[in-house]
Amino acid sequence: MDILGQSNKINNFEENLAFSHNAGEEPFWDAVYKKAFPDMENHMLCTKKCQGQYLGIDRIIQLTSGKTVYIDEKKRQTEYSDILLEYISNDKTGSAGWMEKELQIDFLAYAFMKSQRVYLFPWLILRRVWKRFGNEWKSKYHLPPARNAHYNTLNVAVPTKELLDCVKNAMIIQL
Repeated sequence: MDILGQSNKINNFEENLAFSHNAGEEPFWDAVYKKAFPDMENHMLCTKKCQGQYLGIDRIIQLTSGKTVYIDEKKRQTEYSDILLEYISNDKTGSAGWMEKELQIDFLAYAFMKSQRVYLFPWLILRRVWKRFGNEWKSKYHLPPARNAHYNTLNVAVPTKELLDCVKNAMIIQL
């Protein structure tokens, strides 16, 4: 591990996807969503390579009102004092990371599995914050590229408190 808590090993997308869809963690996610959405009727994990996955949807939640909520889930095994935001998925092709995509989600659920802490970010607010501060964060919180077999992924590690403060402030509109 380096000083930022990143491993020098090469990432494997398929292994990472399998980790993110670990069926053994369904009781954890069920408890999270019951607490976050007290009027939840049910929820469904989107695990296969379907249209929803391409739109960023990992979880579909049905509320008793009939409303559907779409969530992208991100997980880290160890607790860190930052939130990792991906802005380039593949540096060889230039494909956008999930922070740069127009995902069709309502929330980003960012979980630290060891501490069982989940930050539930309203997606449109988080994107507005990213558009305002993304370039500054790329300069200020630059990380070495995350190595994959044939490409690199680029992320920034924004301190959690700073990101939460920015999101909170973005929810206030002052004309």
